[in-house]
Amino acid sequence: LFSAVMVAARFRLSTVPSPHCSQPLRSGPPLAQLRTDTPPLLAPLPPLQPACRRPKPSRHTGLRTAVQRGIAIAKAATHAAAVLLVALLVALPLPTSPALAAAANAAPPQQQPAATVSHGRLFRYYGRASAAQASSSAAASADAAAGEAPSTVETGLPSVNLRLPGLEPPTPVGGARRKTSFVTAAVQAVGPSVVRIDTERLVDRPALEGYLFPDRGGEGDGQRRESGQGSGVILSEDGLIMTNAHVVKNAAKVTVTLIDGRTFDGLVRGTDEFMDLAAIRIKPSGKPLPTAPLGRSDELQVGDWAIAIGNAVGLDSTVTLGIISSLSRSAAEVGIPNKKVNFIQTDAAINPGNSGGPLLNEFGEVVGINTAIRANAAGIGFAIPIDTAEKAMKTLSAGGKISHAYLGISMLSLTPEAARLNNADPNSNVYLPEQHGALVLAVGPDTPAAKAGFRKFDLIVELAGTPISSAADAQRLVDETRVGQPLQVKVLRQQKQISLSVVTGDLSTRPERR
Repeated sequence: LFSAVMVAARFRLSTVPSPHCSQPLRSGPPLAQLRTDTPPLLAPLPPLQPACRRPKPSRHTGLRTAVQRGIAIAKAATHAAAVLLVALLVALPLPTSPALAAAANAAPPQQQPAATVSHGRLFRYYGRASAAQASSSAAASADAAAGEAPSTVETGLPSVNLRLPGLEPPTPVGGARRKTSFVTAAVQAVGPSVVRIDTERLVDRPALEGYLFPDRGGEGDGQRRESGQGSGVILSEDGLIMTNAHVVKNAAKVTVTLIDGRTFDGLVRGTDEFMDLAAIRIKPSGKPLPTAPLGRSDELQVGDWAIAIGNAVGLDSTVTLGIISSLSRSAAEVGIPNKKVNFIQTDAAINPGNSGGPLLNEFGEVVGINTAIRANAAGIGFAIPIDTAEKAMKTLSAGGKISHAYLGISMLSLTPEAARLNNADPNSNVYLPEQHGALVLAVGPDTPAAKAGFRKFDLIVELAGTPISSAADAQRLVDETRVGQPLQVKVLRQQKQISLSVVTGDLSTRPERR
């Protein structure tokens, strides 16, 4: 079509009469007499043959001829652009409404609505409909013939899709997009079983506070009411909840709130201060309580994913993500030496209010109970291993008490290098054995260690037949010992080895420090 327009334009320009000749210019033989072996629309034009002699054109004559030729070229270009636009519209499919197409196919020919007729005109103008529209119309007709509603129904006027082929957005595999985050899956599985625990406790007033702020209702004489908040996780459908002991310590009232808004009065069944664990019972009502699946903390490795859930600083259901930074952190390393737990260290953010909430692995299983943070550091939190907590909960949920063995000494790990530095100091008042062991720094009065004859600066090198190279080794062996069990100990005192026998005591009955 474009070639035809250009040929016509050239033929028209060649027959423009000359102002210096009364006869028009001839363009050679007519188009019908061109060679038949060349396509008529693409045939080259023969050179122009003037019919009369032309005089030399003036400057004005050349300018006028150039203007006339420019106008003709512009008209030819306009016609060519129109032809290209029509060709593009013919090549594009005309979108149509599946509902209107189904109605047109289902209705008798003499009862077709006006909308169908207008669509037919549009089809004749554009030339054809797309195969996808034809298939959708056929599917809608089949549904109508079967007496079923079409699978998709569109209303309103059809919209013209001017998107070029190959530029459509990619269709997701399997239809709609799917979540692939393991964090999302873990939170959806365990999140409903994480609860908020609100507590109220009565504490003694300072000496002058009673004069400035009078007692309010429900508060005892010389006491005031304090509120606290923490987290917990539901372990069973009968209402057993695990949390930290410091969350419910001295609580006069405990309220448990679920993620769905239900609230229950909680009863503290048992606590263990040295493990920082507590068991709470609620009486479930209505729909069953959600529970959390428990994993195995002894399967954890440094670098595994860690997900912490809790009510951080009063913000319910806060989720943080990190990794397992370290395992078997002793209580002394953590900075709470009065605890009898080896902690899991994680960099998942643990904030006030997270205490008692679960620490999850990447499979959505509880592997720890969030407990403590380091106040002088960022990104360092600690959790009680679930293997330790699960054993303790069996005793605490029944109202029992957990016994912890102890000796009554303070220890420090000693290395040969540290001992040599001490011995080389002229101001040192003690000579230390230059070998590995647990160095006794203090002996508590009226404790099993004092009764057995332990002394300050004794170096423990063997305990219960096991070599000791650090204070952590000695502490672990004592924690694994039953209350009342005798232990054989070998110590170095003033470069002499001495054997001692000590019977472990119950930590809950140790004498109070003065």
